[in-house]
Amino acid sequence: MTNAGWLVAMFEIAGTVGMLFAGWATDRWLKGRAHRTCVFCMLAAALFIAIFWQLPPETPVWVFFVVLCAAGFSIYGPQALIGIAAANQATKKAAATANGFKSLFGYLSTIVSGVGFGYVAQHFGWDYAYVVMIVMAFIGMGILLLMWRVGADGYDHSGETAQK
Repeated sequence: MTNAGWLVAMFEIAGTVGMLFAGWATDRWLKGRAHRTCVFCMLAAALFIAIFWQLPPETPVWVFFVVLCAAGFSIYGPQALIGIAAANQATKKAAATANGFKSLFGYLSTIVSGVGFGYVAQHFGWDYAYVVMIVMAFIGMGILLLMWRVGADGYDHSGETAQK
């Protein structure tokens, strides 16, 4: 039980650090394209969930800690950045509406995933539950990949380029 408490705490701390890193990396390397950062984070989350799933039971507890902390590090970035990406793409004319829709679907997915994920784990086992998590990460990546070529925001920058 002591390890479980520490694991939850470390997962949250790693997630917070990952969220801050994702924001920094978005500005530093991806020129404000938060959707691209989300793609990389979701790929990493899927990878670490798959690694955790395949760890044998005799694996030292510290390895479980490291892998789950890496998953937490990867998961919190998209959670924080998706709202920024939505607001930036919608511009100031519709930023609040975009975040409203993003939040609506986020809350609905929480309800569906709680019931659906629990159902899968209870009736089909944890192997299928891990597969569902990994598939959901890839579906999220696929949706965000549709935005890969768009700029950091939805504003028309053609006037700035023409003046230079």
